[in-house]
Amino acid sequence: MLLSKPKTYWTGMSVWIMKRSAWQLVAGGYVVTVGLNFLFGYLFPDQQSASVILNFTVKEAFWLGVIFGPMLETYLIQYLVIKYVHKWTSIYWIAVLASAIIFGASHTYSVPYMILTFLSGIVYGIIYVVLAFRGKLPFFYITLTHALHNLTGFCIEHVF
Repeated sequence: MLLSKPKTYWTGMSVWIMKRSAWQLVAGGYVVTVGLNFLFGYLFPDQQSASVILNFTVKEAFWLGVIFGPMLETYLIQYLVIKYVHKWTSIYWIAVLASAIIFGASHTYSVPYMILTFLSGIVYGIIYVVLAFRGKLPFFYITLTHALHNLTGFCIEHVF
């Protein structure tokens, strides 16, 4: 098991989340993060995507944004940060918050985008911790959730 069980009282929402299957968490994480993207797109319509800002070709945008990026970010930001911050503090929500702050700070395309990715980082961090408690391959499921999210953005920008 990657993380030890929490020794604190579980709230109603955390009990509900803990009862979801890995696939329900992936689907829920996907819906929440894509929903946040649409909300931020509505609130900040002039925002450009990362692939436009970074001047990626379509092929580069796919490989970096949908395949490589989610794997690297999940390893560096969810796996390492949550593991070591929890090891130092023994408090899961601090580990999730630290992970989300780093996730947001690593997406510096604009302030609204940093806020959006911070919120997405909280979602990914919570799902990561829940799956790690269960020993259910959190790296795989978070990478998949993040890749599906990025694939949706890729398809909206480059396919439709």
